[in-house]
Amino acid sequence: MDNELENNVDEKVDDVVDNTNNDEVSSNEVSNDSSLEGISDETFTYTIDNNNVKNDYNKDDDNKSFIYIFIGVFALIGIIVILVIIANGGKSKSFEYSDIESRMVKGAKSYFAKHEEMLPVMDDSSVSVSTDTLISESFLKPFSEMVDEDVSCEGYVNVFKSNDEYVYFPYMNCSDYESMRLSNKIIDDSYVTSGDGLYQTNDGYVFRGEFPNNYVNFSDKSWRIIGINSDGSIRLIYNDKKIEKNVWDDRYNSDKEGYVGINDFSVSRILMYLKEIYDNNTYVNKNNKDLLVKHDWCIGKISESDASISSLNLCSDVYSDLYIGVVKVDDVLIPSLDSNCTNLYDFECTNYNYFFNINTGWTLNSSSDKSYSVFSSSNGSISFKNASATSYIRPVINVNGNILYKSGNGTSDDPYKIGD
Repeated sequence: MDNELENNVDEKVDDVVDNTNNDEVSSNEVSNDSSLEGISDETFTYTIDNNNVKNDYNKDDDNKSFIYIFIGVFALIGIIVILVIIANGGKSKSFEYSDIESRMVKGAKSYFAKHEEMLPVMDDSSVSVSTDTLISESFLKPFSEMVDEDVSCEGYVNVFKSNDEYVYFPYMNCSDYESMRLSNKIIDDSYVTSGDGLYQTNDGYVFRGEFPNNYVNFSDKSWRIIGINSDGSIRLIYNDKKIEKNVWDDRYNSDKEGYVGINDFSVSRILMYLKEIYDNNTYVNKNNKDLLVKHDWCIGKISESDASISSLNLCSDVYSDLYIGVVKVDDVLIPSLDSNCTNLYDFECTNYNYFFNINTGWTLNSSSDKSYSVFSSSNGSISFKNASATSYIRPVINVNGNILYKSGNGTSDDPYKIGD
């Protein structure tokens, strides 16, 4: 009975909706129909709401259709990708070469963990392991699994011992790629025989001129490249303006009968300071200290009267047990492109010289005439002071020549950056 009554209601409502131009049902039409007697307003209202629910359901159907189309498109893309992989012999996209270099380092570390007896023993000494060895002992995937089929590769990993730490440098040579060392990149970019740039010397390379592209970011700080040493290491001078002042030495000097300092670098206060800033990670953070190499620091003394630049013999005495130093006198003078810069005290040496914009401060070199006199530099010029005076101490370092180039062109806006 209830079902029959409900069907009658549905039929009448449909008839009314078909004959009207709006959603409202005339009360006369409903009340005049005897078949609807006994039907409450509540029941009638429920039936109208039920129709609205049906309309909402149709909207849900539309949303589901959209989702099915979306899934179908992605499925088609997936099929295309699979077909491309199959067409390429089942290989996925090749590894980036930087990723392969990282894998070489990881493999070399595992290899030497197994063969510890093969690691270098002395500081600043090195050994290497070839990629063939790493592959044969399963410490590295074959190159055929990491590069395109038509590419052939070989390589090795150098391991250096620095301050009781081991640092790993990968090198790979492929038919379409070669690892780029920073030292090689600098030479490729800047080597010149005239004008601003990198000049070859008897013991390496040196930057000269007023605006050479010799900026590099190292240990999250700005440095400038003085040059490349004969062993391939790169000599840098700290470029940020914030540096400290200190004495070169302030001990009692018997010759002068006063606390004016003694100009012997090997026992000086400045040597103590340089070792302190290394130990305290002041300019080079602890994560980059293993990239520094010890080098011979030329601490030879100069006669104040023998001022010819060409006759300087600064390396007549050297100090080797040091990671951070300061400039030697000719580091400041040689960069000048002025042909009249021939004498230690020539003001022409400040011309066409990027050191003109660097307050260098103390140098490694002192006077052979006076036991308390030391050479200092400011804006590309050289003068001498009492060792007990205060002057800037601008750090100079030598970084391993095997570090890889990452980016940059050496300008102040886009300095060279090294690989991880």
